[in-house]
Amino acid sequence: MTPITQITQMSLVLPLCLVLAVAAEAQSILVETIERHGIELPGNSFEAAFDAGMVPTVPVTPGSLATPLAMLSVATGTDRVAAAYAFGILAGRSARPASPAELAAAGQALLQMIASEDRRSRIAGARVAGRVMAASFDPRGVRPPVPAGMTDGLFALLNRPSEIEQLAAIDALGLMRETQAVAALTERYYFYRERGTRALAGGALEALARIGDASTIEVVRLVAADKWAGGRDATALAVAFARERLLKDGSVVTIQQAVDDKSRRVQARSYLDELGVPVP
Repeated sequence: MTPITQITQMSLVLPLCLVLAVAAEAQSILVETIERHGIELPGNSFEAAFDAGMVPTVPVTPGSLATPLAMLSVATGTDRVAAAYAFGILAGRSARPASPAELAAAGQALLQMIASEDRRSRIAGARVAGRVMAASFDPRGVRPPVPAGMTDGLFALLNRPSEIEQLAAIDALGLMRETQAVAALTERYYFYRERGTRALAGGALEALARIGDASTIEVVRLVAADKWAGGRDATALAVAFARERLLKDGSVVTIQQAVDDKSRRVQARSYLDELGVPVP
């Protein structure tokens, strides 16, 4: 996505006609907005497009985010979830095209979703927050501001019984490089691993690798030396990412090869992008 100059606070004002249309035509308006940016939604599913890592082929310009942001702020239930994913798709990693005012408004709406009584809203809020507030590995790079209360909200989600909600919180904390989460994520990694919950253990390790605390290096060395790191699933690829991120042991080759694996292609491309390595 092409970065743009900041737009004024006035771009966040929702036109009256849009307010009146939200209840009846929210998702159709969002579909039109997404399609104008060169994205064809698979099965009209915003979540599927978000999962697939789809990015606009038509540049995001001032005002592009106004519709999903407005709906994110006023819609409820399924429409709000759709608006969150639409905003995440258009804003992209670290919300590069968003102005500070847009990102602040989105942050507050996503925080409300994470604290919602609706399970789908909590999951979508955490997943989108992780993407648009993702911090660069480069200390000179992008580190979007995280709203007050966001970390606490994600910790609350981490403690819910639903494994999907736990994984959404883990992913967001890792993408934001939240150093306060290192101890909890390390404990979760060992807990999930001992329990045999491979996907969650892999998610916790992936998050720890993103945060990059020195204490995680020994964890990665241990996992790199045992059979748990083997296989061709998403968790094995997360181990390769953690090894390359913290040990720089040449595991990037494994990630590059996974680009040809249909089931892991999106995951591999995301890791290469984070590592600053060209996608083959």
